[in-house]
Amino acid sequence: MKVETLIKKAQEAMNTKGAKLEVDGVWGPKTIKEAKKYEFRIEAFSDTTKPGTTLSDNNTPSNGIIEPKFVILPDIEFVNRGNYATPSGQFKGLTVHYTVSDRTAKNAKGVLAYLKNNGFGCMVMDEDGIIYIPKNFDVFKNWGYHSGVSQWKGIKNVSDQFAGIEICCWGLNSIVGPYRTVKESDGYIVAGKYQAYTEAQENALINFILWAKSNNPAFDFDYIAGHDELRKEAGKKGDKQDPGGSLSMSMPKFRNLIKTKAAELGI
Repeated sequence: MKVETLIKKAQEAMNTKGAKLEVDGVWGPKTIKEAKKYEFRIEAFSDTTKPGTTLSDNNTPSNGIIEPKFVILPDIEFVNRGNYATPSGQFKGLTVHYTVSDRTAKNAKGVLAYLKNNGFGCMVMDEDGIIYIPKNFDVFKNWGYHSGVSQWKGIKNVSDQFAGIEICCWGLNSIVGPYRTVKESDGYIVAGKYQAYTEAQENALINFILWAKSNNPAFDFDYIAGHDELRKEAGKKGDKQDPGGSLSMSMPKFRNLIKTKAAELGI
């Protein structure tokens, strides 16, 4: 995405909050003055590093799908493990995680640094649905460790075939709300009280999945799985709890929702 496009989006967003900026794509004095009221937006839109060539160059909706909001952190780089071990070289599935941490943009960046420092690697989403990735990281092709011991539909240790997305959230037994309480009988692997994902996070997750499918036909909606599901299938039920009740519906219902939306959009 071009820097000018990012700045225009920031100006448009601030205008919805009462600013009266010319949407010209210029980070001038008036824009800077208004932006000081929205510090997280400065962080989200100031990075000038361009995404990989697989990402579109603008945010023009296509069939109701918008390119996700990516921020590339130029001082972080994951270990290069090559492309996914799939026939297409692109991810086949997606593991949905939560971070067990605060949801701010600052924390999302910290989680990405933590992943890098510990030899892991996947996308990280903040409370506003913005996705953070390191430099030189193609979200479709470059795989990193994120799911550990796992299994899904005959695939073991899925990290080299599934993309991963860490959604910033405290999760199970959080002391910070808002909360969602779930029961195993409702289709959850681990029952309990969870901090809920924000509406922006859920919408961004759905949009990312639909956008990814439109750019990566090998992505299979039946291979969208919770970390808790992957652990259960590997014989370690309860070892991981994410996303659990942080997501507003069980993973089976979520997969069905995605399929319905995709059919409506013709993808």
